Amino acid sequence: MGKAMFSSRKRLIKRAKVLAGAGYSVIPVYGDGLPEQPKKPAIKWRKFQKRIAGPAEIESIFPDGVSALGVVCGRVSRLLVIDFDDQRRYGKFCRRFPQHIATYTVKTNRGFHLYFRTDQKVPSHQFAGGDIKGERSYVIAPPSQIGDFQYRVVKDISPLELSKEELDELLNYLQSGPVGARVATPRDYSEEKTDLALLYRRLAPQLGRNNALYRCASIARDEGLVEGDVVALLGQRHVWEADRQGMQAESPQSRLSEALRTIGSAFRKGYGISAEGSGIPNSLREFLLQKQRSTVLIRLLEVFRLAKWREGEWFTLGEAIAAAARFGLNRKSVLDALGGEASVYDGRYIIRRRYVEYLDNRGLKSGRRGRPPQIMYQAPAIGGLMRWLGLMWSPSDKIGGEDIKSAHSYRLALHREYLKRLSPEVPKSWLAKRIGVNSRTIARYNRELGVCVVEKVGACPLTRGGLDSLPKRRRDNAKNSTNGYWLELGDGRRFPAWRHIGSWLLKAGNGDVMICMRRPSRYFMSGEESRVEYEKMTIASFVKARALREAASADGPVDSAIRALLDFVKRRGRAAGAERIPLFFGSVARQIAPDKVAETIKGYLLAYDRDGLRVERPIKRGIAYRMLKQFGEGNVYLASFEGPGEVLYSFARRALRLGDAPQALELLMRAAEG
Repeated sequence: MGKAMFSSRKRLIKRAKVLAGAGYSVIPVYGDGLPEQPKKPAIKWRKFQKRIAGPAEIESIFPDGVSALGVVCGRVSRLLVIDFDDQRRYGKFCRRFPQHIATYTVKTNRGFHLYFRTDQKVPSHQFAGGDIKGERSYVIAPPSQIGDFQYRVVKDISPLELSKEELDELLNYLQSGPVGARVATPRDYSEEKTDLALLYRRLAPQLGRNNALYRCASIARDEGLVEGDVVALLGQRHVWEADRQGMQAESPQSRLSEALRTIGSAFRKGYGISAEGSGIPNSLREFLLQKQRSTVLIRLLEVFRLAKWREGEWFTLGEAIAAAARFGLNRKSVLDALGGEASVYDGRYIIRRRYVEYLDNRGLKSGRRGRPPQIMYQAPAIGGLMRWLGLMWSPSDKIGGEDIKSAHSYRLALHREYLKRLSPEVPKSWLAKRIGVNSRTIARYNRELGVCVVEKVGACPLTRGGLDSLPKRRRDNAKNSTNGYWLELGDGRRFPAWRHIGSWLLKAGNGDVMICMRRPSRYFMSGEESRVEYEKMTIASFVKARALREAASADGPVDSAIRALLDFVKRRGRAAGAERIPLFFGSVARQIAPDKVAETIKGYLLAYDRDGLRVERPIKRGIAYRMLKQFGEGNVYLASFEGPGEVLYSFARRALRLGDAPQALELLMRAAEG
């Protein structure tokens, strides 16, 4: 039962039909078919959050190449899955709820999936040590294979049916720890100050002395108290608070020192997302705009910053809507940022959530009193987001409240501030990709902002000898366009830069014919008028730029560049002659095949001894290394009787076989320059 067995489409479909027959909604997942995102659904799966696919439909939605399948959770499958990533957390759960572990259980790469049946609507959210998989989520099901790990069933029994009371008990237990994070103080509910002594006495038995003290000090800080007042109010109380059972006894002096450190930590904890003078790094802004294809999430993070919410602060949906309304975000945008498609990346919510049954007016669980929100959300720490998404820190352009009122104003502000700061010389397509729009939108932004655009065009005369630098038009090419380059006559008329058109223009004697290529433009936030500037360009630089442009736009970048450059190199008709290429220890493996591989290169290895006499040896890798040791780097050459372009091309093909694509492209560019 290996990987090949379970990765086949036929077996996945068979298992999916069994699950669908048992009442589960199933979807295909890429698995090893997309190694960089193995848990990504292979289809658009929103409709399967509401209905179960039939047998015939399952046949059609599972494409070739997938190695995993997912089971959709929520009411469509009457399924709730507790995903434990922490083995210790799973062990504690088993000891606390032995009656609930006799259910369908799957072994995952990091822990376990526990399946339960319920008719209740449970939102998906995280807890310390794992996730609750409910509405709008799915789990990878056996016998899926991702990398070297295969999901497998460890308890093949029917999922337990949970009542409303049992479900509430499980969810509240999972959300009870860890308890060190600060609970938000809901805004505008009451102007009265918190009784810190009473709050500390209530929390200490539940959370522990230190956690309770930190939480009380944080609330006091938010309400405007100074650090000395909190020390005077809670310091001695902390010293004489009873120990939890099993805790090691401490001296009064050590307890007082602990209290001072804890209170000081609460007051020193600066603003994370709302720091004065700081902002959200541009790298995070650009990442979310490109990956989420929406501005609602990053604009909500901007709201948190402008409203000076602290990192780790818990809030309700109503609080988020009220804060967002002050800056122009409507209710629908907030809902989408917290629970829509834009709220999830790599299967996890970007803004963390937790299930809470009831809250009192200070944001603490206190039985069935107060307002009953289903979910609370946590203002994320920017540093934590950057680490999770694998981003580097970058400058933060200044964005104000007026700039986040709409998607248009937000992207426009990012574009404006970037041009102000750098006056960049970049392609328009790069500016567009940066903020998730197209080039025409960037052109509209430039007109709206009054940007001075200096369009740069490289130009070189077209001659008979340079015709081979132009591409041939194939059937799959558009007839009337070439990508970013063209032929231009002296009177300003432009033509596509196909080889047959260049030949026709030269034969017709239309005067000067120029090969023109668009270069990166320069952008200024000034009152100057936009203009076009022409620069001199060589045939070799044109061929290199064309190859790179075609490589960037093709499905196979290296192959596309090789085709473009090889066509040019072969047609240059360079005379055959001995070509001496210096060898180094790091380049021998790329340029000479292993000794056991039969390969013919017309030439020899060449070196010069201390007396200046020539030393010639056969072209073998082992001999090359010995000559480098004997004569030194820079004094050993590969001499070939093939044309230099052909030699470099053969080296490029070998580098490509070894998986060194950049080296292959570099060698071909050297051949083009030659």
